[in-house]
Amino acid sequence: MQDESPTNENRSHKDSLFVDYFSKDREWKQHFLSLYNALHGTNLQVADTTLERVNIDQVLYKSYYNDIAVLVDGQFILMIEHQSTVNPNMPLRLLEYIARIYGNTVDSRAKFSRHLVPLARPEFIVFYTGNQKLPPESYLYLSDSFPNQPPNADLTLELKVKVCTIRSEHPSPVVHSCPDLEQYVQFLELVEEAKAADRTEPLKWAIQEAVHRNILRDYLERKGGEILSILMTEYDYATDMAVQKEEAYEDGLFAGREEGISIGLERGAYQSKLEMARSLLDYGDAPEKVALCTGLPLELVQQLAQETVK
Repeated sequence: MQDESPTNENRSHKDSLFVDYFSKDREWKQHFLSLYNALHGTNLQVADTTLERVNIDQVLYKSYYNDIAVLVDGQFILMIEHQSTVNPNMPLRLLEYIARIYGNTVDSRAKFSRHLVPLARPEFIVFYTGNQKLPPESYLYLSDSFPNQPPNADLTLELKVKVCTIRSEHPSPVVHSCPDLEQYVQFLELVEEAKAADRTEPLKWAIQEAVHRNILRDYLERKGGEILSILMTEYDYATDMAVQKEEAYEDGLFAGREEGISIGLERGAYQSKLEMARSLLDYGDAPEKVALCTGLPLELVQQLAQETVK
């Protein structure tokens, strides 16, 4: 399977910083194992552990995509989702994901043999980063979706998802047990601090400040402008949509509501791409790379580059 797992829940075509850091970066195995060890109280080492990404391939299954799914030593699948809003349907989604993963990793002919097919045992985790007050750790159950079930029903199907709150005064214990996750949370706090202070370039400031404070320093310095591109995509689509919808409604007053909404959204998305391009150029990325990251025409990016030099 391919290792790509893009999701447009909070971004359109790029992975989030969380997904990149814990499952895509060249040092992802080290980062992932630090998370795994913190969750399970183990001390697995990269040199002695076989890790394989088994994310759903969105090229084949466009309506299915998950954040992180890693097969550990061929026997255990840890599936992790990163959410900024509480989603009570996460057990159902994860049920679909794991069924697809089993379907892709198990020989279809073996399912009809007389021998029991061994399956990797799954575990489902959600890291919640939103502002809603939740306990440090809680659980979502697939059975919560079953209507009118009798008390103490003998369930023939269940799926349990552990929800770890990682941004609060009293976060899940895993945060302080995993230095990589703790630094990731600290970086999120810097981003929120910059946006609350209404800084001109909050994401760039957060990156520079994190490096100064030795937060994810090696990772941020090594990835350079790529991190800014990831963050611009992640935050633009998540935080600017409300503003775009408000502007779209005003456009709808004179263009017809549905048509106006479409115009406003397109306008907002285009402006976001322009701002992203300017920031990446200012960061030192080549126009060709910026055009590829933003989807803007190369000629336009080159023109923006000339304006930046001036």
